[in-house]
Amino acid sequence: MKIRILSIFSLLLISINCVSAQVSEKALQTWLDNKLAMKIILPIQKDSKNEPSARNLSCDMFNADSIAALAAVSGMRTIIAPAKIGNIYFYNALPDSKTCKRDIIKELSEACRKRNIQLGLYYSLPDKHEDTEHKAQEKLNDNTKKQITKLLTEYGPISEIDFDMEVKTPEESKEIYALIHKVQPDCMVSNNAGNGQYDFCNILKFHFDKGPLECNWRYDSSLTFPTSSIEIDNAQSDAKRIIQKMTDAVSCGGGFMFGIHLENDGRIRTYDKEIMISIGNWMKTNGNAIYQTRRSPFLESFDWGTVTAKDNILYFILSGKYPKDGRIKLYMPEYELENADGKLATCIQRNGLVDIAIPASAYNSKTINVLTLKFKQNIDGQLPAPIRTITLKRDNAVPQYSISGFDFSTTYKSTVKYSWYFEQLMLKQLELIYTEQEKGKNLQIELDDNTYNVKLDNGKASTLTVAEGTVWGKQYICGPEDKTFHALPSIDTSMVNPPMKDSAWKETPTGKQTFAANAHDTYYVMQEIDSPKEQNIILDAGAGNGIEIYLNGKSIMKHLNPYGCEFRTEKVLLRLKKGNNRIVIRVYNRLGKNISYILRMSENQTIYKQDFTLTETSKKKNHTLSVRQTGLASEHDDTELANLRIRLRRIAL
Repeated sequence: MKIRILSIFSLLLISINCVSAQVSEKALQTWLDNKLAMKIILPIQKDSKNEPSARNLSCDMFNADSIAALAAVSGMRTIIAPAKIGNIYFYNALPDSKTCKRDIIKELSEACRKRNIQLGLYYSLPDKHEDTEHKAQEKLNDNTKKQITKLLTEYGPISEIDFDMEVKTPEESKEIYALIHKVQPDCMVSNNAGNGQYDFCNILKFHFDKGPLECNWRYDSSLTFPTSSIEIDNAQSDAKRIIQKMTDAVSCGGGFMFGIHLENDGRIRTYDKEIMISIGNWMKTNGNAIYQTRRSPFLESFDWGTVTAKDNILYFILSGKYPKDGRIKLYMPEYELENADGKLATCIQRNGLVDIAIPASAYNSKTINVLTLKFKQNIDGQLPAPIRTITLKRDNAVPQYSISGFDFSTTYKSTVKYSWYFEQLMLKQLELIYTEQEKGKNLQIELDDNTYNVKLDNGKASTLTVAEGTVWGKQYICGPEDKTFHALPSIDTSMVNPPMKDSAWKETPTGKQTFAANAHDTYYVMQEIDSPKEQNIILDAGAGNGIEIYLNGKSIMKHLNPYGCEFRTEKVLLRLKKGNNRIVIRVYNRLGKNISYILRMSENQTIYKQDFTLTETSKKKNHTLSVRQTGLASEHDDTELANLRIRLRRIAL
């Protein structure tokens, strides 16, 4: 495979870490550089109220020094310890709390300090209805705040708090976030504090698709570790599989969290120990390819493995399939290869082409091998081929994602920015095209080296004409299904294969519909439209807590509505194809007792065109442009600019 790397830092596809104003740059960089964490998982059961409980954990054989020693030998830089699970506290909690008979957090904090390992905490925040003895939520919050304050003042430096919680209001999330940084400013807060109030995300399997994220993140594998008793003979192969996932995450700019299970008596499960020791052996040889690295500079993913980078060094991690011809070829004319080191591989560079010949033995071994390529220049990010167009829109953009949500159940990949890399000579003016939905929003436009702030409030109105012969067909619904807000980016819209199991499309009346619903209920509503030609139309789409729009099976817009919103209608600009089109709206309920939806042709087909003249004519041939909405409650909230179009002009009109 031939790939060209440009010596321009890519603003489009290199993950930009959102630095919290609360956490110091040094603390954040340490968290980013450390990459690897180990989470202690206790044997949890459900009590009569279906709440997690660790009441059968005796802790008699719990040994903090053994856990810290295992973390050190495994290459882990952080231990995440359980401070509270359900209603059980594993530290010297406030009086009247149900505590474990040993102060696990104190023992671990001392053991971690001896080995220069950072200590983080796992803390399950109570649901509003968890304890019926607390009749006022304010009283429950006061107790929670006192417990968190105690943890952050009596056990030394805490590098992070990883929450597990039910839905909290935005005000509660902000209060928890502010409290932590007031007591320990450099303690990183996880996304499960809710409502976008976080310093880093724990990404689960269904959110990870090997793409960049505009937030600090870590892949959480603790829920995917084997939980049944498995022969130790399999530990080495399972360790190899886990290392593959770890290197994928680091190659995409993230970190990785492992999990170790404790037996009921507090000892580390033997199987987990074997896995972690195998991982540690790999890290002793290949740790340079993980620690203090940054994401791959390449846009492509590779069948043969993954890549990490550090200054002028590329690490080729051979975690995939052996190349058919036994060679990896990279076209890198801007960089001069200094030397290469790896498992019997030979590497030469001629006329900018780096040609690596790899023996089959590099893939047939029980471990994952790494090739190290050192260049005379620092490696920058790769830019894609510029697009040639006069209109920038959602369909030709590169979406930039973060992670948003009220709580765990509503966590999803939010689109926080749209970016383009395009070709245009003598660029002088932008024409911003939008609907009533975007009117009044404030935009931040980054064009090459300049940043502009624009308010969409001065556009000239015009009306889209719906083509004669456009037929608005029947409307169908299927559901409910108990789901999280996360869903696949594409669905089957055929009548015979609805997107829900054991369900069927049923004809439903048009107009606004409202009916009783449970938390997590999801419905899909489908509308057929026959269009005599390609055309733009505006729809009214409405939902309660969350909404997603699919056009002919592909998700084109998705976001949560403001917390507690019972119903919200918005304008959706669609490009219909000639012939039959199927528009599906996914409606999601998290907080309400009822669910509502509407999907109809909008009576208001108005679009606005607003000119924005650049301060100076850009003489560059190729440009980077990104746009996002400002003034949102959180930098991780969806930017809600799927309707926006930007037309490029060489002259000012």
